[in-house]
Amino acid sequence: MKIIDDEIYCENQDKKFKIVKFIFKNNEDSYQINEFIKEGKILATKLNPVLARDGTRNRKFKTILTNAIAGIISEWVWRNWLNQKSKEENKHISFNKTKLEDIKNQIDIKVIFLDETSKDIEVRSSFPYTGIKNGVCKVFDIIGWYTNQIKIAEIKKDYYLRCLFPYKSYEFLDLLNVEFEVYLTGGATKEMLENSVHSKNKEFIPYDEIKDENIKTTEYRVIEPIINALDTQEIKNIIFGAKK
Repeated sequence: MKIIDDEIYCENQDKKFKIVKFIFKNNEDSYQINEFIKEGKILATKLNPVLARDGTRNRKFKTILTNAIAGIISEWVWRNWLNQKSKEENKHISFNKTKLEDIKNQIDIKVIFLDETSKDIEVRSSFPYTGIKNGVCKVFDIIGWYTNQIKIAEIKKDYYLRCLFPYKSYEFLDLLNVEFEVYLTGGATKEMLENSVHSKNKEFIPYDEIKDENIKTTEYRVIEPIINALDTQEIKNIIFGAKK
């Protein structure tokens, strides 16, 4: 696994946006990749066990599995990077995996400070097949909490982080056997999603969400596009400097 600091320049905003790239190669990182796949299969089955048992609906289950594995990887790379930076900067802050108990109210990453107080992080992942730059500068959002006719209000997390995979989603499972990249592309605080001039309510289904078939519409709080939120270094600094 290789980790590379990088940045994107968005001409439409005249702004640079710092990102972090992870590169996984199956011939070097096979153990970790197999762990991602194993955990993703367990998660996909929990999300929709009926599809997992129904061979006539394999295409839909493949989509669920792809999104589940991408979600597992996204949480892992953010935890890995934040814990690494916490150690390098002597912050004594830990970023921990949580046990899956409630799909609808799952906390992706629990932040534990030195005084044992904590904050919660949600990680969202997507597949911008037209490229990371286009995804950050124009197309994709920082995605916050949602509401719909089934679930009136999702519990708001303290931070919302973004991961992007620059591929067509249906190609991703095959890439796990060869080589793939994943990018940490910033995030936003709960307060930014509530108050930013770039935040709004938006109806759509993000690539990382597995929806109940009875849900017709879901409204998310977003900042659009990603460039109008915090870049990867900025959101890290906000988290590290959080009042405890």
